[in-house]
Amino acid sequence: MLEKELNLGYFQKEGFRRYKCKKCGSYFWSTTPRDNCSEAPCGRYKFLDERIFNKKFEIGDMRKYFIKFFKDRGHTPIHRYPVVARWRDDVFLVNASIYDFQPHVTSGLVEPPANPLVISQPCIRMVDVDSVGKTGRHLTGFEMMAHHAFNYGNNWIYWKDETVRYAVELFESLGVKREDIVFKEHPWFGGGNAGASFEVIVGGLELATLVFMNLKENENGKIEIAGNHYSEMPIKIVDTGYGLERFVWLSKGTPTIYEAIYPNMIEKLLNITGIEKGDKENRVLRMLAYESHRIAELGERRFREKFAEQVGINTKYYDTVITAIQKIYALADYSRSLSFMLTDGIIPSNIQAGYLARLLIRRSLKLLSDFGNPLSLYELVDMHVHRFSDIMDLSMLPVIRDELQIEEKKYSKTIRNGTEIVSRMLKKKRDLSTENLILLYDSHGLLPDVVKQVAEQNGVKLEIPEGFHALVSERHGHSAVKKKKSKVYNLPATKKLYYNEPYLSKFTAEVIYSAQGEIVLDRTAFYPEGGGQPCDLGKIIYKEKEFKIKDVKKYGEVIVHYIDGNIPKNSKVHSILNWERRERLMRMHTAEHVLLAATRKVLGRHIWQHGTQKDVYESRFDIAHYKPISHKEIKNIEREAMRIITSNIEVEAKFMNRREAEEKYGFILYEGGIPPGTEIRVVKIGDYDVEACAGTHVRRTGEIGFIKILRTERIQDGVSRLIYSAGLSALEKVQNLDDLLIKSTQIVNSPVEKLPEKIQNLVNEWKIARKERARAMQSVVTYMAEKLIADADGGKLVAIVNISSEVLQMLMRKLSSHLKEVVLITYEGDIMVWSKTKQAKKIALKVAEAMEGKAGGSDTFAQGHGKINRVKDGFNIAKEDMGYE
Repeated sequence: MLEKELNLGYFQKEGFRRYKCKKCGSYFWSTTPRDNCSEAPCGRYKFLDERIFNKKFEIGDMRKYFIKFFKDRGHTPIHRYPVVARWRDDVFLVNASIYDFQPHVTSGLVEPPANPLVISQPCIRMVDVDSVGKTGRHLTGFEMMAHHAFNYGNNWIYWKDETVRYAVELFESLGVKREDIVFKEHPWFGGGNAGASFEVIVGGLELATLVFMNLKENENGKIEIAGNHYSEMPIKIVDTGYGLERFVWLSKGTPTIYEAIYPNMIEKLLNITGIEKGDKENRVLRMLAYESHRIAELGERRFREKFAEQVGINTKYYDTVITAIQKIYALADYSRSLSFMLTDGIIPSNIQAGYLARLLIRRSLKLLSDFGNPLSLYELVDMHVHRFSDIMDLSMLPVIRDELQIEEKKYSKTIRNGTEIVSRMLKKKRDLSTENLILLYDSHGLLPDVVKQVAEQNGVKLEIPEGFHALVSERHGHSAVKKKKSKVYNLPATKKLYYNEPYLSKFTAEVIYSAQGEIVLDRTAFYPEGGGQPCDLGKIIYKEKEFKIKDVKKYGEVIVHYIDGNIPKNSKVHSILNWERRERLMRMHTAEHVLLAATRKVLGRHIWQHGTQKDVYESRFDIAHYKPISHKEIKNIEREAMRIITSNIEVEAKFMNRREAEEKYGFILYEGGIPPGTEIRVVKIGDYDVEACAGTHVRRTGEIGFIKILRTERIQDGVSRLIYSAGLSALEKVQNLDDLLIKSTQIVNSPVEKLPEKIQNLVNEWKIARKERARAMQSVVTYMAEKLIADADGGKLVAIVNISSEVLQMLMRKLSSHLKEVVLITYEGDIMVWSKTKQAKKIALKVAEAMEGKAGGSDTFAQGHGKINRVKDGFNIAKEDMGYE
């Protein structure tokens, strides 16, 4: 397949020939005869020994050079997308530039933002998290410089030959000799698509991948790749990816990629930690970059031994000096990835993208602790954000500072609690599996390094599986999207009157489908359930008979009404909405948009909607936020929301082309989810809020009238819930609270303004009374204990006492310090046993059985309960069991 797909006219014209690598077996194209593909380890990192590019580049300069190169060749530069894939429901982070255009553009549903285009897209790939620092080249965060072309039948841009020609021209413009460029054949597949591709090798390093995406997954397809079947798709996509950081590394020829892209940070970390890095270390690190491909083959421990022997160093030097430098490399890389993630609004948590951010945070904090915490993680992030301020948002730094301070406290608490958690687990099982380590991280946030340390303190040898963090991040890197099976109605689309005429409460229509308890009308004003908004209710009148609407649902473009009866097909009907319900829901839904804008204004730009459910009287919506919302913040949010309401701003709702809407408003459109289709309905409230939303809304914010946040809840880590009400429903809620307040003033006989003072006085009086009662109870218990101790036989006591359960516990504490075995039973059926001889549980079970009840506890203390009419039986069994009359 590849030979046919990749035997390009350009190659024939420019003198490239196809060869087979004698080491890896791959086919490649080169102008110079070669025995191998030149990519390390088949070849060597030539750029570490000699100049390949004609000049050295910094990150920003290389990015500008690439974009200008393709702009000069007719490509439109577009701004980078966020690293969190807001427009997708299957993945959390952007792994490649093509992610920006999946699924809507690559499926042909939506036009691309430009065609052809050029972009430099920040990406996060957690799969390499365990290799960072160790190999000299792996990164978790990188920029994929890319040019893309989307070829349609009636609009052909360019395809394979032009793509390869651009690559050659780019490298030659940088001073690369044509004979040093190798195009290595490689089949590409992913995300349901596939195609032939080239990996472009220069100086032994893969610098780019050129993918020719022309296949889509199809079980009946005739093309097979890696066990999956594919067929041709109508759109042909040029999907390229050029590694910005690798370009910079190759241009500088530093021992590892990290010195090339993080020079200032690495120098600072070396100075602050006191680690020396001279010629010897650079020689070792350079050799390590040459040989690091063998880590996967040999495993880290075996590789370390072999490598140390090969370069003439001892393993102790490797484990101290080289490993410390590698940790500095990892810190520099992790903190840059975090800078992208946090400035793009990801909230550290235990779910979705937040989980991956927290994983990097905790890995970074562990590395910093290894160095004695010479500086904070925030200081590293702050350096990156300022350095990359042209593509990162400086205004997010105050929020990031708060987030990282909270994360550091959580991590410290996790470490404090970790010893006890791991020790308990080791008592049950002395061998911890990979699944156990994943459970300890997912449930308790315990990094495997911490677990290993505690295990060794308990005499258990533990090996951390290689690639552990990559395994964990892979499990959490994708959304579990469940495709819901939906009914299919082969009917014309229902005309949606609730969009064109949202204030329409009565209408006539024709029944175009009828089945038991369900009908479809040719048009309807009843809103179907969707987007967290309940359906409209009301009635349908046919031949003067009323049919109650029980539910309304949407299947595709067909809206089904569920009724309590049957109406024949082709009938004309008159429909009436429950207008009060609709109006309240319209106010609630618009209020949610207003509240979202208000929370973002008060809490910060990181706020992102995380779920919603509207109802007639009380609604809720969830937001991603890194800490509980304070009462003061709630008041400020309400105040900001009321400012929007009283400004009486127009609520615009219109259908727009998806591409045009994204270009105009960005991905904040998808606050409430990702709607399907080329056309999306956009709801905009002035400059405060804009979302893709299919719900019903009022015309102006003033119609909401009033918003009240009733309470907030921390429903999970990183997510807060606001329960609110709006309009008349909000007024009714406040009036109910007012009724409670008035009733409270009547009960305590105090005016409202003095209610707090009155309640405080009552609480103080109650505390005094409670202390007096406790003293009185203590006196009674002391008296009873003295009397019962006197009645004991040989340090043993069985007694029936007429006291409450609270006093029972106090009495047992007194008796247990004087006697060796005590059984107390109350007339209410409570059983309590204490035994110095460790018979408590056994005795309690026998007494409870005699009383037809249950008991439990330990060998020294147990308690239970039985039937009150069997108290005497329990008493007798206890005496008999304890061996005295």
